[in-house]
Amino acid sequence: MTEAVIRIDKVTGGYGDLTILHGVDMTVPAASWTTIIGANGAGKSTLLKAIAGIVRCRSGSMQFEGRDVTALDSLARLKGGIGLVPQGRCNFPLLSVAENLKLGAFTRKLAAADLEVELQQVTARFPRLRERWHTMAGNLSGGEQQVMEMAMVLLAKPRLLLLDEPSLGLSPQAMGMVFDTIRELTASGLSVLMVEQNARQALECCDYGVVMELGRSKLFDRAPDVLAHPEIRRLFLGL
Repeated sequence: MTEAVIRIDKVTGGYGDLTILHGVDMTVPAASWTTIIGANGAGKSTLLKAIAGIVRCRSGSMQFEGRDVTALDSLARLKGGIGLVPQGRCNFPLLSVAENLKLGAFTRKLAAADLEVELQQVTARFPRLRERWHTMAGNLSGGEQQVMEMAMVLLAKPRLLLLDEPSLGLSPQAMGMVFDTIRELTASGLSVLMVEQNARQALECCDYGVVMELGRSKLFDRAPDVLAHPEIRRLFLGL
C-alpha cells in the first residue's frame, strides 16, 4: 500500500446518547479512490462526518498526513485540507454557478485577481460549468449540480475529498460522468474517500473498497478483491 493520507484508529462517535461508530480502524492510501459500502445504518455517513470534524470523535484518534487532527473542528479541518461534499444537494439553488463557486473559496479570503485565476483553473477542469456560468444552480441537471458541488469544495484546496453518496438520484449517464470526474481528480493526486449506494458500479471504478457493518470496518482490500468476495457479493451487491 502507498503512503496513507489518513489513519483512523479505534474511533467512536455518534449523536447525543446514540453511539454509531464503535472503534473504527481504517487507513486510506494517498492519491487513491476508496469507496465505503455497507447496509443502511452501518455508520458510513457518520464516519465521513467524523473525519470532516462535524461529528465529534469521542475516543480514538485520526491522523491526516501524519498530523493528529482528532481535536480540530470542522473549519480547521477544511482549512487544513479535508473537504466534504455531503449527501444530497448542498448548493445555493437561487445563485448562479459563478456565485456558488466563489462561495466555495470563501474560507481562503483570496484577493479578487487570485480568485479569478482559480475560477479559470477550475472551469478548465470542468468546462461544462463555464458553459453554465450564469445559470442558477437549481436549474442544472443532477449530474451538473454534483460536479459543481465537488468544484466548490475543490476551491477550498482539499487534499482529501470526502463524498457522501455522490450518485444519489442520478441517471446512469450522470453517474458515469461523476465517476469519471472522480477518477480524473485522483489521477491528479487528490485522495478521495466516498460512501456510495451503487456499490458494484463504484467498486468497478475505484481503487480500494471498505465494508462497514454496525459501526465497524469489517474489510479493507483492493476494489477488485472486494468485488469478488463471495459474501460481499451476496450481502451487498446482489450477485
